[in-house]
Amino acid sequence: MTLARLLRSAALALGASALVACQTTAGSGGFSGTSAPETSTVRSASEQRDGDSNHSKIVAQYGGEYRNAQVTSYVERVGRRVAAVSEQPNERWTFTVLDTPVVNAFATPGGYVYVTRGLLALAENEAQLAGVIGHEIGHVTAGHGGERQDRSTIAGLGLLLGAIGLSVMGADPALTRGALELGQVAAGGIVASYSRQDELEADHLGIRYLARAGYDPYAQAEFLDNLAASSALDARAAGKSYDANQVDFFASHPATGPRTRQAVDTARAEGAISGEGELGTDRYLAAINGMTYGQSPEQGIVEGTSFSHPVLGFAFDVPAGYRITNTPSAVVASGSGNTRIVFDGANDPGGALDNYIARQWAPQIAREVRTGQLQGLRQITINGLPAAQAVLPVQLQNGTYNALLVAVRLDGKLYRFTGLAPRGSNALDAMARSAQTFRRLSDAERRAIKARRIEIVTVGAGDTAESLGRRMAVDALPVERFRVLNGLSSGAQPARGEEVKLVR
Repeated sequence: MTLARLLRSAALALGASALVACQTTAGSGGFSGTSAPETSTVRSASEQRDGDSNHSKIVAQYGGEYRNAQVTSYVERVGRRVAAVSEQPNERWTFTVLDTPVVNAFATPGGYVYVTRGLLALAENEAQLAGVIGHEIGHVTAGHGGERQDRSTIAGLGLLLGAIGLSVMGADPALTRGALELGQVAAGGIVASYSRQDELEADHLGIRYLARAGYDPYAQAEFLDNLAASSALDARAAGKSYDANQVDFFASHPATGPRTRQAVDTARAEGAISGEGELGTDRYLAAINGMTYGQSPEQGIVEGTSFSHPVLGFAFDVPAGYRITNTPSAVVASGSGNTRIVFDGANDPGGALDNYIARQWAPQIAREVRTGQLQGLRQITINGLPAAQAVLPVQLQNGTYNALLVAVRLDGKLYRFTGLAPRGSNALDAMARSAQTFRRLSDAERRAIKARRIEIVTVGAGDTAESLGRRMAVDALPVERFRVLNGLSSGAQPARGEEVKLVR
């Protein structure tokens, strides 16, 4: 089976015009010449239909909208302020905050602009948010969505192919890394690939709108600097080297702080913008005060090798050494030696769960890859819950694997563990023990799981980055995280009386 067919069979088709994300290769330089990019003052009916038809699908794949009126109404106001100075002030614009900690922003035809709460947590002020929104509005007004080159990406984790890690099957590691680790899977269906020229034009337009709206035009460059520092810290916390090309936002928005500053300097030299503009720091910090930070209980919480979902009322553990990635479609735990555990849900047909594995789940997998005879099928009980398990040999592009299939029923819902290990590996035993840890959370346990939130505090006498950092409810490197969230360079200290972000 070809890789193209693997990708097609794993994808949720949204149509050729679904998502317009910022995607290109990294480049340098400022505006392309002195002429402004061509833009349109009107929007076609087909563009509007595309955006309208795909909006709900995109929101669902990203885990839903962030339900916080204080935050969403604020983003709406900023977005409308920027859109009002664009070439399409009278067209319909929709600004949506997505409930994910992934730092990202993108737009679709029809004037749909999306930002994540992860991006909001990192930005320092209103001008930085406006700069990101302006860049995305620029893609819409320049009509880049109609000129893009489409490429398929992974958009569903329901089947074995999409769920257990395409890297095991010989897919491009960069693609699977983006899909399973950086949240690109949430985009769904088709992702547009912008050209370098498109990105330069969106830079140009975004800076133009930022200045026209009265903001500091250098704010977008400052945000990109903060993002680079945050991404480097994430890599350090994960024990990895930092590579900007493997960062979700930089992979899709290849502008850098220096390049954006060069674009501003060019615009000023040409007389396109003037003045310093405002930052709106106080308004911004007031708006995000109390916003969820990091993982949301509504989507499940990862703590080391444990995953818990207080809303659905369950928890489980994965083997030591496995790294858990929580996506809107599945929980993926990656181990060494091409081993994977994927936890997801499925429609419950009722009846005995061994029949479900034999008659529905295994045949579904067999339609996608070559499989062997189902082995060891039996009904079991997991912490008082009805369950069943079996092992299914599967032939993949890079060898023969055993897939552990475990189905368990809780409160009328069906949950599935899929473990994948190379033939001859003893990893399936550890995976089976992991499935045995699936358990119902008590009411007290569910109440005890709280979201972490952004808290805005005023720097007092004697406060330092070190003392404030120790108050941060983060898993690692709290002082460094405090500095990154507040735009402080290494060794820098906050000023007395300044408002800063803490995670509590």
